[in-house]
Amino acid sequence: MKWDFRSSASAASHPAIGADGTIYFGTNQGVEAISPDGKEIWKLPFAGGGTPVIADDGSLYLESPRGLVYGVTSDGKLNWQPRLGLIGFSVPPALGEGTKLYYVNSAADLYAFEPKHSDRASWSLETFREGVVDNADPLPGSAAVGQRQRGALAITPAGTIILPRQNFLHAVSHDGRRQWDLDLTSHDLGPAALSNNGTIYVSDSSLLFAVDGSGTLKWRFEAGAFGSPVIDKNGVVYIAAANAVYAINPDGTVKWRYGSPRDPQFLTSPALAEDGTIYVGAEFYLMALTADGALKWSQRTYSPTSAPTIAPDGTVYFACGYSWLCAVQGDGAPLMSSSWPKQFHDLANTSRLSSFTN
Repeated sequence: MKWDFRSSASAASHPAIGADGTIYFGTNQGVEAISPDGKEIWKLPFAGGGTPVIADDGSLYLESPRGLVYGVTSDGKLNWQPRLGLIGFSVPPALGEGTKLYYVNSAADLYAFEPKHSDRASWSLETFREGVVDNADPLPGSAAVGQRQRGALAITPAGTIILPRQNFLHAVSHDGRRQWDLDLTSHDLGPAALSNNGTIYVSDSSLLFAVDGSGTLKWRFEAGAFGSPVIDKNGVVYIAAANAVYAINPDGTVKWRYGSPRDPQFLTSPALAEDGTIYVGAEFYLMALTADGALKWSQRTYSPTSAPTIAPDGTVYFACGYSWLCAVQGDGAPLMSSSWPKQFHDLANTSRLSSFTN
């Protein structure tokens, strides 16, 4: 354990790491910046901040559960705040080319913004609402107050938006044209992960799905899994369930399963280091597994509340204990240079396959 930092706010988010090593995280009272040695650099209060996404120019973009979106400079100044009521958000935006941002709200509507050009949405695709949304071709499903969108977006190298929403998986062009829709499951989907061969991996509360780039289901695997799949350099997919971590080969067969009744319950998606180490949050522990599915070590911490992320020096950062940011010195290797090594893809949380950043 290197350090833990307690925020005066609560609901600490999944962290983002800037090019200079600064760690950013959102809270229910705004966004904070922390140095690599665990000291506060600045904090900016506003009405609820979610997971930060760092754009190519260093700007931060955040969503809010209250339906607001924000842009913040790397030195903590608010520089973009559209005055729009967008119902609410529970997942961060994805970053397209330049500073194009794609947000999916809690009602599963999709919005595109270009913060450098306008406060207004460039385009939107709305979920069917009887008597409210009368578009010729609304997104299928239903919109209701109190829904919580679990599926985070992913952006392909061609700029296609992969959108898991409710029980559907969609592909949408960068200018808002629907390319295909797949009714995949009877449950809500979680975040998507993209492989270098175009396969899309996404899970609901019990199944992991593999879908090809044309929207055809390749296979499904029953694991009781949750959260974001991650993918190593060989195309092996890793995902956590409450009582196990699975490694799944690209053809859908099991490579290995780790978990025993003696282990604490797993709480987060995994993250992959360049040396093959798999870090995953468990109840009161950060756990490190080897590439062949054995336990390397476990470090007692506050219970992780976000997936781990891995800095270039091998430090593992994660939100913990609801109001804390925890830092654990890992085995020294940085984030793996694979197609999808962590939740939201990279240190900047761009959810964009073409932007791996160590």
